Amino acid sequence: MEIKADDTFRRLGKLNNENWDGYYALGANQGAYSSGINYPNLSCVGALLSNDGILGTGTLISRNLVITAAHLFKNSLSSPNPKNSDWEFILNSDYGKAPSNFIYKVENIIIHPGWIARLSENRGLGDGDLLGVDLALVLLDKDVEGIYPAKLFNGIEPIGEKVVIAGFGSLVDGVSGLVSGQNERRVGGENVLDRVVVEVDAPRINSAHKGGLLAIDFDSPQENSNSLGQNSSVIDYLGSGGSSSTPLSLEASTAVGDSGGPILMMIQNAWRTIGTVSYGTSDSTYGDVTVYSRIASQHEWLEPFMGNWNQARDIGFDGWLELDWFGTFFSHSNNWNFHPLYGWFYVPSSTGESFWAWQGNHLGWWWSSLSVYPFLYSSKLESWIYVNINQSKFDELVYFDYKKMHWNVAPSTD
Repeated sequence: MEIKADDTFRRLGKLNNENWDGYYALGANQGAYSSGINYPNLSCVGALLSNDGILGTGTLISRNLVITAAHLFKNSLSSPNPKNSDWEFILNSDYGKAPSNFIYKVENIIIHPGWIARLSENRGLGDGDLLGVDLALVLLDKDVEGIYPAKLFNGIEPIGEKVVIAGFGSLVDGVSGLVSGQNERRVGGENVLDRVVVEVDAPRINSAHKGGLLAIDFDSPQENSNSLGQNSSVIDYLGSGGSSSTPLSLEASTAVGDSGGPILMMIQNAWRTIGTVSYGTSDSTYGDVTVYSRIASQHEWLEPFMGNWNQARDIGFDGWLELDWFGTFFSHSNNWNFHPLYGWFYVPSSTGESFWAWQGNHLGWWWSSLSVYPFLYSSKLESWIYVNINQSKFDELVYFDYKKMHWNVAPSTD
């Protein structure tokens, strides 16, 4: 639903017995909510704002690419196609106070083809992403500097695990309704993933126009609002299942004002964005169910837009990038890269999650990843090695060879 920035139906719901301090702190990664194992870094979550005051939330998933909800830009078949120049992406915890260098122009808006098809099959209306295709990509006119893009996931998400949500909607507590319609700050919250639908079971719909769904419900302190519990009625294509009725300490819900905002889960050793807000079943009070378009169901659609080293952040020096697990390196357009410890190495392509690299030295082809580094597997040595990154220096690797069971000091280049 297209929601104006002053529309009283924009909101993010919180527990009525909590104040907003913790939710704001999580949104800004402050204090106990600093990014790490317990909470994700939300600096990649920004506001999408149109010249007409339409507000949504988007997540940076590559250095110049944002994922959000398609209905922000086109919510009926008769709506005109969005104009890039009408939109901007504001990557700041308070979008109303963002410095000019945190405001990015939009070069292109790419709406999921399944969403366009869905509009033609649904009497021209888009509210409610029943098919899991309420997705759009926003290409920025330049790379974002200094912020790690969100990592994605390409597996099946575990039900019952904690998730973190974020958005810029107006503020509501779970009982009384609207508290403030003038919020411009990023707000965070917690919930538990209750439903995973890998592909919706919708009849008479082309499989190319179907996706997957995720869902959470908004539990109350009285534990009497468990909308996705075992004995609850089935909602749309979410299917049946179970759900705890006990809220988390920063339990929250989202609704249309946070459209396009992320749901994040700690999975495979990192916080990952697994879905984007599409719709809610009520008004963000207790019992509300938030439905997300599932990102893992759209891997093939997303991949061509992601680019090389999409998990790396731009550190502000031409060609230099940084992975949170591998450190800084220079990336050349010919797929050769330079690292302060390893020297020049060749990588055909990589998201930055893991990669095979080639060097013309004693290592040959070697592999490492976010989950194992500083362990490397060398095909030439036919062995796993452990690199002591504290003792190694340029052109000299200090590593333990597990095949020979001894430490070695060797040049990292020819």
